[in-house]
Amino acid sequence: MFERKEPFQWKTPILILTGILVLSGGIYVGIKTRKVEEKPAFNNEIINEENEKTKDSFELSENCEIWLYNRSEEGSLINSEPSMIGIVPEELLDKTKEEIRTYLSEKYPDKEIDSITQHEIVLSEKAPLNDVSRSNKYSLEVEDGFIGLYKYDINGKRELIENTEIKLDSLPQSVQEEIQKGVVVDTQDDAYSRLESFGS
Repeated sequence: MFERKEPFQWKTPILILTGILVLSGGIYVGIKTRKVEEKPAFNNEIINEENEKTKDSFELSENCEIWLYNRSEEGSLINSEPSMIGIVPEELLDKTKEEIRTYLSEKYPDKEIDSITQHEIVLSEKAPLNDVSRSNKYSLEVEDGFIGLYKYDINGKRELIENTEIKLDSLPQSVQEEIQKGVVVDTQDDAYSRLESFGS
């Protein structure tokens, strides 16, 4: 007749209410304690200082060397050893990079500027394809990213014999540097054996 009622479970609603209060209290405290002042993303003073720095000198080293590489008309290095032209004059030490480029272009009009760093300036000079030092020899050089086999006649004029399927990028770095300098051999068989060693 009389049913016994189960008492209401207050535990679950109290825990949920406590969690909501703690969460909302944390959000409220976080908003109030956060710095509301928002600073601009870039400070004008910092931007002005950076602009002044770019206008300032490139700060070349007093011992900055100027090096010259000889390249073929395709861009591959001809001589394995670069030659040092000299050290930069003192008047360039306080110039910007653009002013240094202008000076070098005027002083060396027939040479290209490859790179400028604080300790070294690299220039390159295009040499004609008629290379008498390679007369009656074979050469492995880079052509459109692939290795090409060339023959030089008695006058040093270059003629393409074979455009290989070997990509320069697929070879180890040391081999890439060697080929970019130009591999010169005496016979066609020597050239093919070098190609085989590069391909493997």
